Amino acid sequence: MVKYIHTGIPCVKLLVLYLFIEQMGRTIPSFRQLLEIEKLDWSIFKKQLPTKKDKQAFDMIFENARLYTAYLGNAVNPVVFESVIMGSIFHNYKELLLYNKEGIKVNEDSLKEEIELLTENNPEGKKLFDRTCKKWHGLIYSLHKDDRELLLKMIIEICSHKECSSKIINIEDSKSCIDYLFFLLAMIQQQQKIMDILLNYEDVNNEKKITLLDFIDG
Repeated sequence: MVKYIHTGIPCVKLLVLYLFIEQMGRTIPSFRQLLEIEKLDWSIFKKQLPTKKDKQAFDMIFENARLYTAYLGNAVNPVVFESVIMGSIFHNYKELLLYNKEGIKVNEDSLKEEIELLTENNPEGKKLFDRTCKKWHGLIYSLHKDDRELLLKMIIEICSHKECSSKIINIEDSKSCIDYLFFLLAMIQQQQKIMDILLNYEDVNNEKKITLLDFIDG
């Protein structure tokens, strides 16, 4: 276990941060530097991953976030790992759109219509949307137009989930729970799309679908 000193920052992380600052001659590290420090902080976790493929997937999460370094830095989020997750799920969202060849045309008018529908049909989802946009406004407004509209589209889709828990969203002192509810819903949606892709692949190749029951019955 990594020991902590009085600052509350892991010793290893603090040392790397100090070296970055000394090397760059600046008092405030850039988001790119913080991203590298965050990845290093998870290095023990990476080493414990069982396969090379798992480790590659771990690296890709940070590589995906690195694509939006300049923009994520504008989010001014003190929790760097949240920015890593946001950058990664946004990149995966765009990749899934390309893979599924979904010809989604996004513009300001269509987004306004979807927000109005969200307001009318899912007020709790609208609260999650407003809160998410407020939290990430620096990222949203720093992106170029196409990516900004796609990011807003992704946020709307996530917040449109009927499974949003109104009890969680309405609890005044559960801000962190709501923030992570957004990420959880995003990952559920992306996982569903991945499962659909795999299901279609199995159908095309006439492969037997192995379920959990096959292992239980065996």
